[in-house]
Amino acid sequence: MSALTIYILCHNRPDDARQAILSVLKQVDQSCTLIVSDNSSNDEVEHMVKREFADIHYIRRLPMLPALDHFNRCIEEAEDDYFCLFHDDDLMSPDFVSVMKEAIANNSSAIAFGCNANIESFGKLGSEPSFSSFHHHELISTPRDLAIRYFARAQSGIAPFPGYVYSRNKVAEIRIPINGGKYADVTWLLSLVSIAPIVWINQALMTYRMHASNDGNVESMRDRLRFLRYLKQNRTQFGESVIQDYRCSFVYKSILKNNDSIHLKRRKIAIAFLRNYNWTRYLRLDTYKALLDRAQVKLKAKQ
Repeated sequence: MSALTIYILCHNRPDDARQAILSVLKQVDQSCTLIVSDNSSNDEVEHMVKREFADIHYIRRLPMLPALDHFNRCIEEAEDDYFCLFHDDDLMSPDFVSVMKEAIANNSSAIAFGCNANIESFGKLGSEPSFSSFHHHELISTPRDLAIRYFARAQSGIAPFPGYVYSRNKVAEIRIPINGGKYADVTWLLSLVSIAPIVWINQALMTYRMHASNDGNVESMRDRLRFLRYLKQNRTQFGESVIQDYRCSFVYKSILKNNDSIHLKRRKIAIAFLRNYNWTRYLRLDTYKALLDRAQVKLKAKQ
């Protein structure tokens, strides 16, 4: 059986970290190594762990690392066959480890395994999971396939980044780009799937918690434009339709939400693009396929 290390990446949230640690300790399958990687700017998490979880492998990052460097440091230190970079504000379901290990045994060629999640938004549990699928597993084989799931219109959600388990040998020297901004995690996953397939497990194996201090709640147009450049630089991999869908949802619609008259020229460009886009996307077969898939998944969920 492949060995698995679970890192819980912590930053200044001792109460959340306690819950995350307990969720790992309650795993049905205990054959994994738990490491708490504390990248806090204060001592609160350290005091909590040493007081309540003295037997757990604890690492304090001093001096504190930039967030993406923290991820990469854990990747570099991972020694087991597989590793997970879990976040301190999320919760693992009790069968996370057992289901992940089963998926690994059945998909040995995959480089990474994501899972579905229950979504908790500001303390309230949502009624729908992170993504919808007809299948027990979704096999994602190309960067274009993954990019479509993230950015194409009418798609059915994604596997949350904190729930991924990675193959140490296949990841090798690939690292999360430290200049990638808020899309660095997506860029990294796109790099991984260019090497070997990614598997998404339809079963919800975690609770992904949205709250005011989520890093993902803060995003700039600069980050979005930076990622647009990345997509355009790799146009042959992703295709023009993915780039157009991304422009629509993540760039031009955001511009129109900003009523700042200073950017009047940008608004005119956005309006012209969207007017043309809204017609041309219905000439694409993938638009109808995505709409049909989503409708079928929703219908099945109601039955």
